[in-house]
Amino acid sequence: MRSITTTALCGAFLMLAAAPAVADWGNRSTTLKITVTAAGQAPRTYTLNCDPDGGDHPDPARACALLRSAGGKLGALRKPAGNCGWVFQPYKVGVTGTWQGRNVSYNGTYTNLCRAKAAGAGVFAF
Repeated sequence: MRSITTTALCGAFLMLAAAPAVADWGNRSTTLKITVTAAGQAPRTYTLNCDPDGGDHPDPARACALLRSAGGKLGALRKPAGNCGWVFQPYKVGVTGTWQGRNVSYNGTYTNLCRAKAAGAGVFAF
């Protein structure tokens, strides 16, 4: 009987000790740091928060809506770069943070501003 009681108490203790970790699993927040660097210019960094939408991104509501429609996959945001031309003025974009509690990271280099905008479809802020 003593063994059963000890086992039950240990099991209860382990369940209580694990409770904070279980609560963290429900953390579905989104916070992204977006850094844009144009050739010869200083990097610009924006913060984008979703649910609720905010941060210092110029259009957080639109950016979050686009990310939601892409399931948080930054590589799926691309739109046609039809009339961009081939002017070479590179733009680098870096994104790090969390999307609905999942770590995300994205880096891209584009030949010019038009192509960078097409790749980000409104999420990358210029």
